Amino acid sequence: MELNFNEEQIILRQTAEGVCKNYADLSSLREIEGTELGYSEDFWKQLVELGLTGISIPEEFGGSNMGLLDSAILYEEFGKALALSPLFISSFMCASLVESFATKAQKDIILPNIASGADIYTLGLLEKNSSFHESGINLEIQNKANSLVLNGSKQMVPYASVAKEIIVICKYKNSIAAAIVPMDQADVIHSYQANHAKTSMYEVEFNNVKIDDSMLLIHENFWSVWELISQKCQILIAAEAAGGSEKSLYLGRDYSLEREAFGQKIGSFQSIAHYLADGLVEVEASKLMTYQAAWAYDNQRDISSLSAMAKLQACKSYREISATTIQIFGGMGFTVDADPQLYFRRAKHLQNSLWGETYLEQQLESAFFNKTRKSD
Repeated sequence: MELNFNEEQIILRQTAEGVCKNYADLSSLREIEGTELGYSEDFWKQLVELGLTGISIPEEFGGSNMGLLDSAILYEEFGKALALSPLFISSFMCASLVESFATKAQKDIILPNIASGADIYTLGLLEKNSSFHESGINLEIQNKANSLVLNGSKQMVPYASVAKEIIVICKYKNSIAAAIVPMDQADVIHSYQANHAKTSMYEVEFNNVKIDDSMLLIHENFWSVWELISQKCQILIAAEAAGGSEKSLYLGRDYSLEREAFGQKIGSFQSIAHYLADGLVEVEASKLMTYQAAWAYDNQRDISSLSAMAKLQACKSYREISATTIQIFGGMGFTVDADPQLYFRRAKHLQNSLWGETYLEQQLESAFFNKTRKSD
């Protein structure tokens, strides 16, 4: 594994850092948190102009086809800035689904528009009182009067208010499939769902929505391929968490060099210094594990365990480090006016995103015991 970034990757990091600094600082975050739009249109415009909306999409569809490690570098900077945008759900998750399951004709229409940022796509996955597991998919396409119809709802759908279409993962003929549904139909209703991270999340209801055969995404191994897409995207979540935990750690360090107690800076107290030192180890471990997982994907290696470990490590460290930073700030750290709580809330949001701790641990346990049996 090559641990040194090449010149293009260094430039990518610097570019992302600059865009976040100018268009996605914490003051602008406070303005968009809890709003239905949920992101800065100026920030999104910059991502489009830089071609970052097509970073992972093949060149034949207007993208730049960069590697997952490149995308991880990008998301690490987004994590530091707490930058919000539909990029993850549209250009990574939905684009990957289309690339994996759509026909050539569908790809020719959908992917160039995602790559250019002209269209935003979102994903309907979670259901009420359900989970990320295959058994959690209960919404079913039904055949009524010789028409395919969809009835039911999806929960916590990102950026549904601005999405042109939603890719709904559902049951079809006793298998898991997906349907591409336009969001501008009267029978597709979206309503904002409050969440602790104050990101753009919606419940999307489908009331006898007709599904055209041409908009179905069907594959005999749909769920297995979907799990591979999820694993790839978990690495980006890990990168975002690693970036966020690093920034949160340095917030705590900087404040410990300002705040005084008993006539001296609290950063000189051994207990505080140990917390910060332990946090630095956690941050570097998270970054290294994320880089390793991204590198493995780019080199066609198995990432099933690496992606799970990277997300578990990075998100757990993020939550613990951001909690410690709040404690370093003291009583002020618990207030909404202080910055530490912004990172703490985002840490928990990422921890619960795209497979929670329990499901990831189950995946790792299964992989570990299967490996042990093979070696025996």
